[in-house]
Amino acid sequence: MHKVLIVDDEKDICFLISEILKDEKYITSSALNSDDAIKKFKENKPDLIILDVWLSNSKLDGIELLQEFKSLDNKIPIIIISGHGTVDLAVKSIKNGAYDFLEKPFNSDKLIILAKRAIESSQLISENKDLKNIAVPNIPLIGNSNFVKKLSKFIKEQSLSNSRLFIEGEFGTGKKHIANLIHQNSLYKDKLPVSIDFKKLSNDALERLFTDSKQLLNENLFIRSNNNTLILLNIDTLAINFQKKLLFFLENNNFFQNLDIILNIKIISLTEKNIKTEIEKGNFLKRLFERISTETLQTEPLSKRRDDILPILDYYLEHITGNSKSFKFSNSALTKLQTYDWPGNISQLINYLEKSLILNQDKDITYELEVDDLALQMGDDSATISTNQSLELSLKDARFEFEKEYLVSQIKRFNGNISKVSEFTGMERTALYRKIKSLDIKID
Repeated sequence: MHKVLIVDDEKDICFLISEILKDEKYITSSALNSDDAIKKFKENKPDLIILDVWLSNSKLDGIELLQEFKSLDNKIPIIIISGHGTVDLAVKSIKNGAYDFLEKPFNSDKLIILAKRAIESSQLISENKDLKNIAVPNIPLIGNSNFVKKLSKFIKEQSLSNSRLFIEGEFGTGKKHIANLIHQNSLYKDKLPVSIDFKKLSNDALERLFTDSKQLLNENLFIRSNNNTLILLNIDTLAINFQKKLLFFLENNNFFQNLDIILNIKIISLTEKNIKTEIEKGNFLKRLFERISTETLQTEPLSKRRDDILPILDYYLEHITGNSKSFKFSNSALTKLQTYDWPGNISQLINYLEKSLILNQDKDITYELEVDDLALQMGDDSATISTNQSLELSLKDARFEFEKEYLVSQIKRFNGNISKVSEFTGMERTALYRKIKSLDIKID
């Protein structure tokens, strides 16, 4: 059963609200002034407060008491009631942390619904830390490539700044992971970031996000994400009319200032498309791009950062199995995984690892995965010459094709680092360069 504290300077109102809520099995207590309210709050720790904004003969008025309650417990839901309801008062209440605003005389059914929703909302917020671990897994930045080393420094810098960041890159290259890492190191790290995927929203949902109606202020995207990180996924899919609305709020901060609201938001926008091409096609507003791209980041595909493949494999192998099975990969299996181009990038690599582990889940506690144990389907492997094809070639041509394929694989594996290729293959560098030239291999 939930506890409700009712704060009103009129005994009759306290009694009326109390009776309505008791019928719904709530436990209620009442206070006629701020001192009594604070005392009962500390004694009973209510699940909900219903607070009159005008308190006569009280040290603190309703708004001041609202602020005091929030300083004691920021998660407590508070419904403000008033017989002199105005839009400005509603805005001021919400700005100071009220869950909602109710005018007197109020409908009892509306009060009951509002009380139930406020408590449910509070319960969701109190579970936020657990949800955060599920919705935003605490996965570190993984890899040894130069890109990852530079990215680590970039994330630290971005976490200390509210500058607007635009991240562009192929599917599966970790754009959302980077955005989450920035959030997890920011001032807003105790909150769940607000993530909006424009690709999945209906027009009605978008209309609510970009509303400028003062009565629907809680629906506005910027109000919902104030003092938090706002991650805008697939921003290229936002229709032009909504791009214009987003641009309006970005360029007209006085809209919020006139409501006495100060915005503090870290906005991170993500896209898989080349945004400059979209601008040239007329699909994206150049001015909007300029407003959301104070800082920019281009993520690299996995084929250009092969030094990250093995660390990612090691991390997710342990992450997926939970150390319940000591799977590991043979050297030949690792070579196959490291030299594949992974067109779906990190997402494809993780999915392929999961698939391979599922296929071998009945193996012994300790098991070394060979090439034959890997899932067959990796994607387009047309660049690799098959055994049947090689049987059609002369010995000289088959050897040429094999040497070429072998060296191309090793060059890919070591990201074009010839010193590492030389060390691994056991070929002296000068001889290796001659072989590369004779096989007509382009190192880039």
